[in-house]
Amino acid sequence: MIDAYRAYLVSQGKAAHTVTAYCRDVTAFLGDLHCRPEDPITPADVRKWIGQAVQAPTGQPLKVTTINRHLNALRSFYAWATLRGAVRDNPLAPIRDVKTADATPETIQWLTEEEFADLLDRLRQSSKTRHHSEAEAKYRRDRAVIYLLTYAGLRVQELSQLTLRDIDSDLHRLRVVGKGQKVRTIPIARLLGYEIDDWLTFRTLQAQTHRMIAESPYVFYSQRSPQFSVRGIQAMIAGYSTATKTLTPHMFRHTFCKWMLKATHNDLEKVRRLAGHRHIETTARYLRDAFSDLADAVDALPPL
Repeated sequence: MIDAYRAYLVSQGKAAHTVTAYCRDVTAFLGDLHCRPEDPITPADVRKWIGQAVQAPTGQPLKVTTINRHLNALRSFYAWATLRGAVRDNPLAPIRDVKTADATPETIQWLTEEEFADLLDRLRQSSKTRHHSEAEAKYRRDRAVIYLLTYAGLRVQELSQLTLRDIDSDLHRLRVVGKGQKVRTIPIARLLGYEIDDWLTFRTLQAQTHRMIAESPYVFYSQRSPQFSVRGIQAMIAGYSTATKTLTPHMFRHTFCKWMLKATHNDLEKVRRLAGHRHIETTARYLRDAFSDLADAVDALPPL
């Protein structure tokens, strides 16, 4: 039944990593309940699972975002299974997402301008410590990737799938294929344009001596593949983490949204369109202050 559900997701145009994540989360849920996909599940079973995930009598409790991700996968699965007639009732129908006591989305982390400048410096220093012939290529590629993630707000899957034809240097815009195969056009900022031009110029030189690069339609490649995979990008980004901050590709998308809201004086609709958010509520999350901002505000109280 899980295989049939997987085939359904693929037929709906879901991204490969989404298909994998949904099936994994559903399988994990059923494993926790010791049930098969076709076994009857009640809303009480789901609520009990949520309670155990939050409280975690043994082991580590799940993050609220992780629990809600599982619930989203379960909603999709049981909606499909109910429509297909594989189960009689949808146990997720009355289940809502888990809420935190405060409204601050702690999982939304971004980089300050100082942290971004420090990251660029680490990139430069990292290239100096390497002594093999690919050092410059890796530095240039990694720098271009980070600038595109930060100044265009691309999802990691969107970046991995970006092709040379998606870049219109004359009109200064990017064509991006997002979730559900929805296409959006993003203006290329002047600074980002310089970085893209530098990378494409270097890429053209590399293509003269590397057949794989010359034949690849993708903007970014890895040492052994004509396409820089999602996992490869994630591993590359993680490699530039520090002891105090673990970097992920999505963190740069968060940074883009935060910086864009500041630049547009909190124009949610502009940022929503640029980021490719389906709902403006998703964009509005970035208006909330981080916990560190709240802590700074408390510390600023007069010492009387």
